[in-house]
Amino acid sequence: MAKTLDDLEKLLTARGYPCKRIFDVCVLTQLPTKAYTSLRTGTKSIEVQLAFDERNGCLTMDTPWAFDCKQAAHKEAMLACLLAASGKSPLVKTQLDPEEGEVRLRVDCRLGADGVDGDDLITMLALIPAFADRWYPHIKDAMEKGFFDAAGSQRSPNDERLESLSKRCGGINRIEALLRQRRRGERRRPEDGGDPSVN
Repeated sequence: MAKTLDDLEKLLTARGYPCKRIFDVCVLTQLPTKAYTSLRTGTKSIEVQLAFDERNGCLTMDTPWAFDCKQAAHKEAMLACLLAASGKSPLVKTQLDPEEGEVRLRVDCRLGADGVDGDDLITMLALIPAFADRWYPHIKDAMEKGFFDAAGSQRSPNDERLESLSKRCGGINRIEALLRQRRRGERRRPEDGGDPSVN
């Protein structure tokens, strides 16, 4: 159980998380990510600040500058994506500072009489990189292209390669024609320079 920042620091370091104490205000840790890339460091990790909110009886876990709204070419699409992401991930909240453009991710963990349970803390902490990894490609698309997948479907690393390859081959219709041709066998191949889509 963790009731103080010292307890938090001990619990996190015992579980292998790097920790840094910022005065007597919060504990800072860095969590590895698979898809999300940090704005500050450019690495596949996300920074989380843990602090006790005595007034509301909870432990807060915040990610400062998870995203920067000012870097978005399409702010409305980004905000719509963040709203959709929050709706699909009820325990993780997104917060926006409209003046600075800072977007934070936040998870609150309820405090019991003895503080916060270590297993509960680790489970709630794991929600942040999971959210960031799941939604980063969609938020990035919204920021750069102005559209996103509201369902938050997971994209495999090969999706972009596949899209690029299909464009180089002449599009999906051309690929389907080539696959039909292959199923029919070698003898039905068009002559050199022939259009396989007419087969």
